[in-house]
Amino acid sequence: EDSGDVTAPDQSSNPAAPARPGCSVLFVCTGNTCRSPLAEALCKRLLADRLGCDPAELEAHGYVVRSAGVAALPGDPAALPAVEAAWELGADLSAHQSRPVNPELLAASTHVVAVTRGHAEALAMRYPGVGPEPDLLGGPDDLDDPIGGDLEQYRACAQMIRGHLERLVPGWAASRDRDRPEGQTGP
Repeated sequence: EDSGDVTAPDQSSNPAAPARPGCSVLFVCTGNTCRSPLAEALCKRLLADRLGCDPAELEAHGYVVRSAGVAALPGDPAALPAVEAAWELGADLSAHQSRPVNPELLAASTHVVAVTRGHAEALAMRYPGVGPEPDLLGGPDDLDDPIGGDLEQYRACAQMIRGHLERLVPGWAASRDRDRPEGQTGP
């Protein structure tokens, strides 16, 4: 579903596509198979619900939401309990493929959201000055990794992530609206 390409859409093939996304969010965890994919999928669902569109249409509305991992191997699927927990909350992780974080993903983001303080520190050490300074998804609290846990642990993690996103998404949507040229009412 998400090719990982961070370049702007080709306007010649899609004239309705924005030249640059107004809001590009990158969630970062360790392996990009549990927490950051859950955050990506749930954020897409919340933004789409807010805009009254399908998650696949977010980019046409000026939103790009991705995830990556500081120790991810490329191409791993999301953990099966994460896929199920996301599905139960109306989000789809079935096509997710993990990817390592890189300078291009960071530079293309308007918001970088680390799952733990350690992830934010790893980004600062590896990519100093690249992209925006990371925010922490859980505020002052790190989100525990459910890897290897049962479905209930993944459900609890997904619920916690959704709770934090419900706090963050309105601000991202409002910042996108503020960045829209005066008089423009569409995406």
